Amino acid sequence: MSTLITCLVAFGFGFIGSIPLTGPIAVMVLSLCVQKRFGAALRVGLGAALAEALYAAVAFWGFTTFLANRPAILPLSHALSALVLTLLGVYFIRWKPVDEVKPEEGRSVMGFLLGFSISALNPTLLATWSAAVAALYARQLFDFSAVLALPFGAAAGAGVACWELLLVWLLRRYESRLPRSALTWVVQGMGLLLIAGAVLAGRDLVREL
Repeated sequence: MSTLITCLVAFGFGFIGSIPLTGPIAVMVLSLCVQKRFGAALRVGLGAALAEALYAAVAFWGFTTFLANRPAILPLSHALSALVLTLLGVYFIRWKPVDEVKPEEGRSVMGFLLGFSISALNPTLLATWSAAVAALYARQLFDFSAVLALPFGAAAGAGVACWELLLVWLLRRYESRLPRSALTWVVQGMGLLLIAGAVLAGRDLVREL
């Protein structure tokens, strides 16, 4: 019963936490869907889900304690987060859809690895899942055990993957009803949000130093 509750809670955290379209993966998935590259968008989302599953498992296993004992990791994570968000933000602010879509043959693995890499290089996920685990610990909804780390991470990743599947399906189904120019503005606006996130990460870095 404890394992089932753990998986259900982790799945809910992963699914609901992925809904806000403010992160780099959401922007990338949306931009690919605008170009009708739905397969590539789905692979990026699934790659990101795997990275989040790993982060969630590590957080459950005890990443909060790990951070507390190694204070140098926190400012490094802020610095890396600011760099990644700045680069992606600038890219998407300047982004425009490509009229001619190139074939996706041979790119299936690359799309998956791209999504995985972007999420793996986003240290914000470490803090997010650590905070989620801390909140769950405070509620004492179930007995915390290192054995549950893998089911927790797998269920969290499944929640993220299910949202990515739903998002791509919705965009594919209703894409023809949405003006392409409006979707382009949405992508560019989300690029500005990524820049804002980079500024906040930089502010946190300065505070840590």
